[in-house]
Amino acid sequence: MKPRQYCFSLFITVTFLLLSGCASKNPLPVDHNYSSALINVPFISPRSELCGSTSIEMLSLYWQSRSSYTPRLSLRELNERTWIPDKGGTLQIELVAAARANALLAYPLEPSLDALFRELDANHPVIVLVNRGFSWYPLWHYAPVTGYDAKTQTIWMHFFDTPNEAMPLGTFAALWQRSGNWGIVLLPPEQLPASAWAKKFLSCAYDFEKIGMTKEAITAYKTALIRWPEDIGILFALGNAYYNSRQIAHAEQIYRKILDIDSTYPFALNNLADLLYRTNRSEEALRLLDTLDTNVSQDTQIQSMINATRQEIFSSKHK
Repeated sequence: MKPRQYCFSLFITVTFLLLSGCASKNPLPVDHNYSSALINVPFISPRSELCGSTSIEMLSLYWQSRSSYTPRLSLRELNERTWIPDKGGTLQIELVAAARANALLAYPLEPSLDALFRELDANHPVIVLVNRGFSWYPLWHYAPVTGYDAKTQTIWMHFFDTPNEAMPLGTFAALWQRSGNWGIVLLPPEQLPASAWAKKFLSCAYDFEKIGMTKEAITAYKTALIRWPEDIGILFALGNAYYNSRQIAHAEQIYRKILDIDSTYPFALNNLADLLYRTNRSEEALRLLDTLDTNVSQDTQIQSMINATRQEIFSSKHK
């Protein structure tokens, strides 16, 4: 996304005309009906090579106006985190990292028009990456998709210099396909993507923890449990986040809930035993570990983990 690549408006216009002529007029599945939706996303003119940070800022302003979300970064800081001089723009990994640092959960969109329309229908704007040029002369550009007009079969985007520019659906599909249909849903941690599935959302929420944003991770885990209330992976991540942030009572409650669902889940048993031991309940911790012996699989790593916890408790008792 080098500055010189954004000066050729006539070239872009010709490209659009060519794409409109050869692209499918309606690339949507024939058995799907999609409603019109226009999302009121604040507009900032996408400043050529800074279109990545600008797109994050527009979505941040949108969520700030609709929820209790508070951005952590200024537009200048977003610029600094996303701009790569050697690349003349922003790579996807930098865009995602900057959005996450700005306290937005970054959920990779499934690479399909169906997933895109599901998010738009839920009033979730989506940042997409499109190639406005050719394979031999790429003009990469990030832009928020802000809606869809079912009657005219057009996509609305904050694309160039005016808000909610209309683009024929076939043209958009051709441009978007060149990036492998890459898109990202940015949401406050108390929101769920419409197209989310549990394991993928869990990974995105855990990314908050990896950069020290435990509060946001806990909020995201709790949000996920609204849709998947008995998902052990999400419950276990929440229990660990509570434990690591010294919210011991909450952690114990979650570990016990997991064991109510699956009494033999070894990781919850081990972590609850460790919690009990560290809160002066060693006997209860050992009894809990004893219940695992007849049920746990013969996985050597699990056995090693349990034995290490048991040995630590025994060593402490006999000091």
